[in-house]
Formats: sequence, structure tokens, C-alpha cells
Amino acid sequence: MGFGWMFLGYLLLLGTNLEFFGIPVDVTPDVIGYYLMLRGFNTACIHCDCFRISRILAMIGIPVSLVVTAMDLLINMKVFTLPLAVSGVLAYGYDLFGLAYSLVLLYAVYRIATQVGLDKLRKKSMRCAIYTVVFFFLADLVATIFPLFGATLSTAYVSAIDVLAAALCIVVNALLLFDCYRMICLEGDEDMPDNREHKYKTPFDYFDRRRRLDEEEAAKKNVHHHKKKR
Repeated sequence: MGFGWMFLGYLLLLGTNLEFFGIPVDVTPDVIGYYLMLRGFNTACIHCDCFRISRILAMIGIPVSLVVTAMDLLINMKVFTLPLAVSGVLAYGYDLFGLAYSLVLLYAVYRIATQVGLDKLRKKSMRCAIYTVVFFFLADLVATIFPLFGATLSTAYVSAIDVLAAALCIVVNALLLFDCYRMICLEGDEDMPDNREHKYKTPFDYFDRRRRLDEEEAAKKNVHHHKKKR
């Protein structure tokens, strides 16, 4: 269904900046994250229309994130500068796009969870939507919220809260996508053998193997239980 690609891609939306020769570089580029998620949406859209809008936003996110990443890199390299007001508007606009993207994705998960009758997953997607909005405003407005209550935070604390809130938002929603990968599959594929040609292992290979072993063990226990009843 493409949830594996969605999970990996969404994790890459986590802004992880490391300094190389004094220049901050995002080592988890958003452009790759949007590309991987687009692959997942392309697969999911073959089987349902829940991710149609998410797919369109991912297609928009690829060039937009590429331009933003390139601009940040050039500004950090002091190739050119932008007025503070302009850079602030652009950064906030990109953050708003990320918020809209996440909420649309969560609504898609809500729809597909409703269609397949997974009430627990449906409720979790609703909670994640609330968390996403809370974390977004906490990350973007922390510098103005605390002074309203008479608290003054240093720049370092504001930056730390910003990074932590953004990271929590990504992790919470990525875990939801992993639950989709774990719980939703195409009808008839529940016991599908692994016919993939690649020889390298990924975390999903180990998870799938563990799941198949658990299912086989549960099936054996059910057979043994029925025999004892007879």
C-alpha cells in the first residue's frame, strides 16, 4: 500500500542540521522526504483515492523544498542575504505548507482507517491531528507565548523548544504511518510470501519476518486448541 515509503519519507521531514566547515546543512533533506512519500502515495492511489490530495501536495513539496533548501544553503554560505522580514515570511509560509501537508495526510489516514474498520487507528489519527496543530503553534509562537505569562526565555531555550516541538510532531505522525504499514494491507495479501529480489535487509524486512512467525505460531496454537476440544 506504500506506507513504508510514507513512513521513511515523513521521517526525513525532520530538520536535522549539522555544521560542516561552519555551515549548517540539513542532513535529512525535505526534498528526499517528499519524493519518498510521493512514491508511497502513487502506490496507495492505485487502490484508493484517500491519498489523492496528499499526492498533489507532495508533488508541490518537492520543488518548493528544493528551492528552500538551496536558498538556506546559499544564505548560510553568505552568497546573498535577504531582509529579515522577507526571510521570516518565507520561513513561516513554508512552515504553514508543512502544517497543511501533515493535516491532509492525517485526514487521509483517518479516511482509510474508517474504510477498513480500524477504529483504534482512526481515533489515533484524530489525536495526531490535534498534536500536530499544538506542536506547530508551540514551535512557531513560543517566543511570544511565554512573555504573555510573565516568563522570559533566552534565545537558546526558545530554539530548543522549537526544535523539540517540531521533532515530536514528526515522530508522532511517523509512528502513526508505521501503524498503517503494520495494520493495513491489501485483501488477500495477509499471508503473501516475500518474493522481493533484493538481498539487503531493511527494518521492514525484520518486522515482516517477525509478524509472519507470530502469525504461524498463533495458527499452530489455534489448531492445537481445536484438537484438544475434540
